[in-house]
Amino acid sequence: MKISKSGYIIGGIILIVLLAFGAIWLSPFSAKTLTEEELKSAALTKYPGEIIRTAKLENEYEIDMQMDSGVYAIRMDTNNGNILSLKQIATEKVSPSVEILTEAQIKKEIITQGKLQSIHFINEDTPYYETVVHKDDVEFTLKVDPYNGSIINSTKAPIESAVSTGNILLTEEEALTIAATHLKGIADEDVELHQPSGQPPYYLVEVEIENGEEDREAVVEVDAYTGKVKSVNWEN
Repeated sequence: MKISKSGYIIGGIILIVLLAFGAIWLSPFSAKTLTEEELKSAALTKYPGEIIRTAKLENEYEIDMQMDSGVYAIRMDTNNGNILSLKQIATEKVSPSVEILTEAQIKKEIITQGKLQSIHFINEDTPYYETVVHKDDVEFTLKVDPYNGSIINSTKAPIESAVSTGNILLTEEEALTIAATHLKGIADEDVELHQPSGQPPYYLVEVEIENGEEDREAVVEVDAYTGKVKSVNWEN
């Protein structure tokens, strides 16, 4: 039996329509976000440890996980489970009953203090958040408790003098040495200097920790004036 040319055309049109309806029918399922258990499972597969806190932030999911080398904050995409960032927030073991607040939660706690300029988690023997806010032409540097959001200490300075202190910047070599010493690793010579408006300048330095087959890399943020390590972000 011969099939006419018009029959092929009609068949092609029907096939296209069926494919279009199939795409429309399947699209809601492809856009479905992962469940909390699926996200936890994905995180534990990549980073074995003990989950001590979770938080849902719009299209992101945040997990605080206790690993052998400390506590890490893991940010994940709720749509596909991809790891957005991995940041060490404590070097010591933390009791699951003690939760370290996220940066978003700290921002809510200090919202009445002024316009937020910067926020950094300081990982020392007694950890804390250091935030800088501007209010009424005054710059306030706040030391914030990471467990309850209370202000531990506050210093202030006129904004004009705070951003034009005349301090001498550290050299790239000095920043490299500070970052490498902090993590006991090898610093990449490709260091970046950032000078955001109204905020202290800082260096970003990549450091590699050599450990056989389990080499790790991190980006260390170093205050370009004081040489203080502001944060350490571990790469996946």
